[in-house]
Amino acid sequence: MDTRRNSDWRSLVCACLAALSAMALACGPGGDSAERARFAELADSLVAGWFEHAPATGVYLGLHQYDGRLPDVTPQGFARAQHFAKRAIADLEAIENARLSVRQQVERETLLVAFRGAIFRLDELRAPWRDPRYYLGSLALTNYVSRDYAPLEQRARAVAALAQAAPGYLEQANANLARALPRPWLETAISQARGAVRFVRDDVPPLLSPIEDENLRAELRGALAGMAAALETYAEALTARLPAAGDDFALGEARFLRMLRETQGIEIGLAQLEEIFAADLARNQAALKAAAAALDPQADVAAVVARVLAEKPAAEEVLALATRQSEAMREAVLRLELASIPSDDAVEVVETPPFMRYNSAFLSAAGPFEKKPLPSFYYISPPDPSWSEADQRAYLPGEKDLLFTSVHETWPGHFLQSLHEKRIESRVLRAFGTTATSEGWAHYAEELMWEAGVWDDPAVHVGQLLNALLRNARCLSAIGLHVRGMTVAKSEQLFRELAFLDPGNAQQQAYRGTFDPMYLIYTLGKLAIQKMRADWRAQIEADGGSYRHRDFHDAMLSYGAAPLPAIRRALLGPEAGPLL
Repeated sequence: MDTRRNSDWRSLVCACLAALSAMALACGPGGDSAERARFAELADSLVAGWFEHAPATGVYLGLHQYDGRLPDVTPQGFARAQHFAKRAIADLEAIENARLSVRQQVERETLLVAFRGAIFRLDELRAPWRDPRYYLGSLALTNYVSRDYAPLEQRARAVAALAQAAPGYLEQANANLARALPRPWLETAISQARGAVRFVRDDVPPLLSPIEDENLRAELRGALAGMAAALETYAEALTARLPAAGDDFALGEARFLRMLRETQGIEIGLAQLEEIFAADLARNQAALKAAAAALDPQADVAAVVARVLAEKPAAEEVLALATRQSEAMREAVLRLELASIPSDDAVEVVETPPFMRYNSAFLSAAGPFEKKPLPSFYYISPPDPSWSEADQRAYLPGEKDLLFTSVHETWPGHFLQSLHEKRIESRVLRAFGTTATSEGWAHYAEELMWEAGVWDDPAVHVGQLLNALLRNARCLSAIGLHVRGMTVAKSEQLFRELAFLDPGNAQQQAYRGTFDPMYLIYTLGKLAIQKMRADWRAQIEADGGSYRHRDFHDAMLSYGAAPLPAIRRALLGPEAGPLL
């Protein structure tokens, strides 16, 4: 018997059955056509209406009817946004979930989490009144200058409109903010605002210089100069608050857990959260110890880690290396049938433009609503040439560390995720999602590639585990800073000792934890996806089928970045069991 062909036949049958099952779930056997139609109309109105209150997000998604607009940050504007979100929740809760198709149930939960999260940020976090960084994201001009989604003059007019509105917007922002703010938030916002000044003053004008309309050129010059001055004034106003700054950033246990529930749809207790984080940390530490021993049984773990991190490419070779890594990972996804690749779109590995160097590496994917093919960029930032030679060398990523950054950002991480997102028909699932799902997937992808046997080099395993330990440290830091009374200094020490970070990066991670406790969701999301996969596999095999990575990953990615509990119920049924 040709066992290979017989196995292929069984796989084909299982794939067909899985496809038919997915179609049935999406269409929803039973249900109520009137209720489904009612929900579809409501969902469309919510997608259209919300971006009136969050136009910058709409632009990022590729909804360019919002170009050149800033949100209303007056008290009346916040009240209107809050009213919209509360009315949306009431209308969604009035829909009978059981009468919707499975896909609509996921959409409904996605919308509920989106609007509950918006209210939580306004009512409980008080972000517009306590976080000076809150206002800077809407002023980003990168969406207008990095891709030619429209003719240059059209994009330039949007830039001019936004820049002209910026001084009044920032004046209102300063009026909104309390006098005494958390010091790490202030210091971070001051740095970001001054970086934005340089971007607006020095980097944007050359990118828009080919404009031929002299009147538009003059309008742009004046608008950008005014925006740069307003940003500098905002930075000075924040600096004046530093003497009154304090350390009042901790959420406390109750708000910390509500944050997970309201912004991610994840209901969990603190004891369970700490237990699962501790177990994952212990697992990764044991694996690192074994990988280090395989490399050098006579050396301690820290010495082996230092050697692996010291294996760095030359500065001029980083982009070429990342390109080769990305291409190799795409080939591995296809060869090992880890997931479908929906299109031939490629990601370009490029040096981060000077005005975008706020992170060492990141993906900038074209928005899911863009109407024409546009490039996606895997940006890698070079070291600052003004630094010493030693500091520039220290900044460069180690080869193994860069490898898993490439996995995370491109294949099968965020870029593959973005390709699946673009083919989703649901406007809701293209417009809204949770970070636990998106970042959880990208972090899950790192361990997936090691598990799948792409490499057998223990040094590569060390690279994967260092990325995992960084995320473990974030979990402990988030809970420590916001629930357990941990100081920023203790958080820095945690990152140095647990994740082997240098002092500069350790400080950056500790500061981030004060204003972004949700950076624990990388590990939380990864663990939830791993459990979902195990439960899906058990269900498939209990029914006599054969598990394939591609079937599970395609099914999960078909729901975009919807809340993980909603995806779990869609894939495993209403009695899916706990997320973690």
